[in-house]
Amino acid sequence: MTDLDGGTRELPAYRGMGEFVDALEQLIRQPRRRRSWLPVVLLAGPADRHIAAGLRGWLNGEHGPLTPHAYVADASGGPEAPDLFDEIGDQLRRTTRACDGGRLRLPGLWLLKTVAAAPEHVRSGPWRGLRDHLYARHREESTLAHALWNVAGEERGDGIRGDGGIAAAVWNFLVGWAFQGLPRMLFVTRAKRRLSWFTAWADRQRGPASFFDHLSDLVPPASRPERLEDLDRVLVQAMMTDLERAVRGGFPRPWRRRRAHRFVLLFDRAGDEHSRVQRFIRELRNEAKDRGATSLLVVAAGVDGLASLIPDEEKTGFDAAGDWLADGLTDFRLVASVTGLVVTVPDDETPDDPRAAYQLRRRRRLRVRPHRLGPRAELAVELTTVALLAGLLPFVPLPGDDGCAGGTFRGSDGSCVGPQGPTLGSPVVSDPDVREVLGRIERQNAAVEAATAEWRPEDGLPMPRTVFYIGPLSGGDDAEDPVRGGTLAQLRGVALAQERSNALAIGSRERVPLRVVAADAGDRFRDAVQVARHVVDLAADDPSVVGVVGMAQSRDTVYEALEVLSRAGLPVVGIAGTADELLDHGTHYYQNAPTNSRAAAAMAAFAGDAALITTADGGRVAAERAVVVADARDAYSSGLARSFQESYPRPLETLLYTPSNDLPRDEGALPGESVPSLERLAGEVCGRLATEPRTALVWAARGSELPLFLEELRRRTEGCPRVSVLGGDEISNVRITEEEPWNVFPGLDLYYVLDGGGPLLWESPEGQAFADAYEGAYGGTDAADVSRAVGLDPRPALAWDALRYFGAAVDQAWETTGRVNDRLDRDLVQGVLYQGLGPDGFDGATGRLDPSGADGGRRETEDKLVIILGVAAGRAPEAELVCGAVTGEDVRTTWGEGNHPCP
Repeated sequence: MTDLDGGTRELPAYRGMGEFVDALEQLIRQPRRRRSWLPVVLLAGPADRHIAAGLRGWLNGEHGPLTPHAYVADASGGPEAPDLFDEIGDQLRRTTRACDGGRLRLPGLWLLKTVAAAPEHVRSGPWRGLRDHLYARHREESTLAHALWNVAGEERGDGIRGDGGIAAAVWNFLVGWAFQGLPRMLFVTRAKRRLSWFTAWADRQRGPASFFDHLSDLVPPASRPERLEDLDRVLVQAMMTDLERAVRGGFPRPWRRRRAHRFVLLFDRAGDEHSRVQRFIRELRNEAKDRGATSLLVVAAGVDGLASLIPDEEKTGFDAAGDWLADGLTDFRLVASVTGLVVTVPDDETPDDPRAAYQLRRRRRLRVRPHRLGPRAELAVELTTVALLAGLLPFVPLPGDDGCAGGTFRGSDGSCVGPQGPTLGSPVVSDPDVREVLGRIERQNAAVEAATAEWRPEDGLPMPRTVFYIGPLSGGDDAEDPVRGGTLAQLRGVALAQERSNALAIGSRERVPLRVVAADAGDRFRDAVQVARHVVDLAADDPSVVGVVGMAQSRDTVYEALEVLSRAGLPVVGIAGTADELLDHGTHYYQNAPTNSRAAAAMAAFAGDAALITTADGGRVAAERAVVVADARDAYSSGLARSFQESYPRPLETLLYTPSNDLPRDEGALPGESVPSLERLAGEVCGRLATEPRTALVWAARGSELPLFLEELRRRTEGCPRVSVLGGDEISNVRITEEEPWNVFPGLDLYYVLDGGGPLLWESPEGQAFADAYEGAYGGTDAADVSRAVGLDPRPALAWDALRYFGAAVDQAWETTGRVNDRLDRDLVQGVLYQGLGPDGFDGATGRLDPSGADGGRRETEDKLVIILGVAAGRAPEAELVCGAVTGEDVRTTWGEGNHPCP
């Protein structure tokens, strides 16, 4: 196997070759932290060798290699070919240095190949003989080890170096240990550490043994040639481990940091099914998948027989292959189950496609980001920067002062987050509306302090208690808008409920006044766990802290924070969180909004029986099938979609779309067809609507993605002029009063779940009180039609109910103490919440609440009010489905003109 000279072969202009090369370029240049798989591309067809040679010329560049690579030509020497790894290693070292990546070291591969090449008597003899053999070979490679050994000189048979009596013998012994024994011991220790994976592998294969025993057993005797496969498997692992380590940059390693691209291995002929090259590719793919290695890209021609042993994705033509590779860059699920792509060129296709030829002429070479400085200059700059920083270190503030004021601390995204504590102070927030509500809450806290300043516990008057609101109030520069995320609506409801409760408490002096402290959990609850721990610490020092409201998003950090609060005995009343999983974390969490499973059951019943499809003549008919859009990596979305799938009685399809962001991922399995982009999603939906116009689109994804989807859909109105969307409660985040989605897509019929309240607010005294309070506070600033605003977004009413329900529990706990302040603590409030507020619960603005745990144990209201609202252009919102308890005396069990049974 020899390396070809020149590298001037051009890529043949097969149809789609331009897009295929673009996809390979993206794979090569993909940043290391974003890589999710090791791509192996296998070429089959009459021109496969020409394509491999053309790719080699493409990588060689105009003036030198553009990325480290190895090109192995005519690799058909069979299983005894001894130099495959040497050939690959030598070329990777040469091209890495030519790419300004410094000296590429493959120590694990070198060590195992040295063992394999050792004489039989060395491998089968005492372990010290193999150790000395390895170190002797190491001295040939290392100038320092060779020099140290020569300083001490060679040993005589008795271990003494030279003559000169006892003193000279002692001196020579010490010199021998310092310059020979100690370096050799350090070499062995480092070799064991580098090959720790090999020891673990050998323990699993052959049972526990020492490091050198495993090395000695690595190469079988000549009578056992079939075990050469074990050797190749280990050598593949060694090369892969060394290459993964070689791309981990860091200070002070400018050469390593320049290895930003994948290493590329090209084979112009893989040989037959039993060749060493095919075995090399098979083992590389399996081990890379098992260990998550991503530093290589392999392109091999002549792959007959390879795909029969390992499942591959097969594509005919380079256009289809390029599309699949490009999709795999954005959607890991597409490539998670395969490790190889087989590209077959049809026999009747010729390399004369004019589009491909044009694209290849425009992009003849792989584009590489140039380095402004050489590696030595870069290292000098780094060392100078470190020296300057060390000089400035005495002037840096102490670690305890992170630049955040009051009770805040520096969060994971750099912003000031955290609990403010019982002392007043606004979190650092950027939204002026959120700041206004926080100011309203602070003024209420000050009014409580002033009104109760002369109250004395011994007089039987209830002293104020503190409730924390935990939610996302701030974030980094790219933080999600807290208004869009529902925080503003929730804070308004909390502030209004605090005013209502305190007015009743201070006026009667028989109820407990409430202080509310807003605790900032960071953008999308990034710092919820740390904030919860701070709240627990504050509660330990302040017995007036009785619990928490909020925690309104379904995220892993929220789940862990609920566990922290529960272990400390702090009860939590949720606001708008709907995931069923919330009830599985902590024993002190009480659900306010209906769960995803309850909402999905209502959506499925509505989609099955309601006339929600508008026909061409303006009539309305029921849907024949449904298309569900969900994000399988989002706990809220996947839970809602899975519950809908289980409840919907008619045919349905599920399209899985994940927006590109840095949210923590929930990798729970959700069956469906993956779609890589909103544009593709709109096309898939339009295609299904064209096939069956009586198709309902069920939007189980986040509400913030809906306007973007409708914008894509608008460009395709000729293919799908109308669409009926049935969404979960997340749709209320779209702020329909200000961003009417039918202004984006006029042919939209929109239905979505309301978590109670809405048009039924005025059916209960508590709902009427909330609506009046909201209109009095925001009637002149929020929207011209306040009733329309609170009828479309349930979050202010949900927040009102959460704090009002919590306040009612505190009041009941106060009565059970015999009006003794010292006995009113969080444990007693938790006991009241667990037992429930009497036989009828609490008639709230969003329906009757009774999330006690004493009866059912789930700490949720079983018949919580669920509404499906219908909204259309130029038409007042209508409650199309109402199921559950509006009040204790008004429980809806059927819906619609047909009196369909509620789920």
